[in-house]
Amino acid sequence: MKILSIIETLGKGGAERVLVNTLPELKKLGIECEVVILFERDDLAEELEAYGIKVHRLHLSYKWNVIEGVLKLNRLLRDNHYDIIHVHLFFAYFYTGLVKLLHPKVKTVTTFHNLAFDTYPANTLMKKLRKKLDAFVVNKLIDKKVAVSHAVREHYATHLNINHVDLIFNSFPLDVMDTTLFAERTEVLNTYADSTLFDTFSITPGRLVKEKGHDTLLEAMAKVNENGIKLCHFIVGSGPLEEEIRSKVAEKKLSNVVFIAGLPQEELFTLIKTCDFVVIPSVSEGFCMVVGEAMALGKAVVASNISGIVDMIEDEKEGLLVPPKDSHALAEAIERLYKDKALRNLLAMNAKEKIKLFDTKSIAKQWKAYYEGMMSCVE
Repeated sequence: MKILSIIETLGKGGAERVLVNTLPELKKLGIECEVVILFERDDLAEELEAYGIKVHRLHLSYKWNVIEGVLKLNRLLRDNHYDIIHVHLFFAYFYTGLVKLLHPKVKTVTTFHNLAFDTYPANTLMKKLRKKLDAFVVNKLIDKKVAVSHAVREHYATHLNINHVDLIFNSFPLDVMDTTLFAERTEVLNTYADSTLFDTFSITPGRLVKEKGHDTLLEAMAKVNENGIKLCHFIVGSGPLEEEIRSKVAEKKLSNVVFIAGLPQEELFTLIKTCDFVVIPSVSEGFCMVVGEAMALGKAVVASNISGIVDMIEDEKEGLLVPPKDSHALAEAIERLYKDKALRNLLAMNAKEKIKLFDTKSIAKQWKAYYEGMMSCVE
C-alpha cells in the first residue's frame, strides 16, 4: 500500500509534528509513505528523510495560485501510483479536491486538527464564502473525514454540515519521550532562574495567543503570590501577545514568573521533566498536545476542563481540571499541587499510564487498519 500525505508545510506546528512522528511507524508496518508540502517551510522534513520517506516540495508561489497548484500536484499523481491521498489542513484538501476531479479513482481522506471556525469565525463576506468553499470541497471531493478529538469532530461536523466524521486521536512517540534526559535539577533551573529563591517550579508551554488563557494564568499567579508561597512559574513560548503578557507581568509585579522566548523541543522536554507540575489554562483546544507531552514526561497537570483536554484527563485522576477563565479555581488548584507532593506523584503516575492509549505505535496501527478499510471499500 502506498500513501501520499499532503500538508501545507512541515514547520514546527502540532499537525506537522504528529505527521512526522506517525509516518515512520506506518513505514515499519509495511506501508510505503511519501509526503508533499505545498509551501516553503520544511523545518521537519529532514526527520522524515532520515527514515527514507520521500518529501516532495511543490514551492507554490502563493496560497491561492490554483493553476500552479493543480498542475504540479496533477503531474505528481500522474507520474506515481498512490493508493490513498491523506491530507492535512485547508489548502491540502483544497488542492487535493481539485486534482481528484482529474483522478477520480484515487481514494482521499482528510484529518481535521483544530477548531478553526472558533479561532477565525466566518464573520465577513469573504470568510463566509471561504467557509462555503470549505464545505463543498470536504463534502463533495474528499472521501473520508477523520478528527483528532471529540471536540474537533463535533466542530467540523457542525460547521461544514458533514454527516460522518471518524475519530482517531493524535499521538505521542512514547519510546522517544522516555529517552528525554533528566538533567541535574539545579543546573537546569539555574539556566533560567535563581533556584535558591524557590522550592517548587511549574511551567506553561505554548504559543502566546488568546486561546491559551495566559491572562487567567497571570491573575491566578497574583492570587497565589498573596499567600507567600515560593513558587517559580515558567512561561515558554512566543506569539502575538508577548508584549501584552510581559506588560501584565510587570504591572502585577509577578517577579516569580519567568519568560523563555522559545526552546528546541528536546530542551523544552527536559525543562518540563525538571519542573514539579504543568499548568495549561487554555480556553480553546482542538487536541492539546502539550497536555499529552506533560503526561508522557511523568508530570502532574492542572488544566482547563474543556474539550480537547478531557479526552486525556479525568479530573482528580490524571490531573486537576478547572473551569476555563476561572482564575480563583486555577489558583486553588496550583496551590494544591504546590503543597501536596504525594498528590503530584499520584496524578503523574496515573497520567503516564493513561497516555499509553495515545502511543504513536498504537495509533499507527489504527491508521493502517483505517487505510485497509478504505482500500476494501467498493464504491
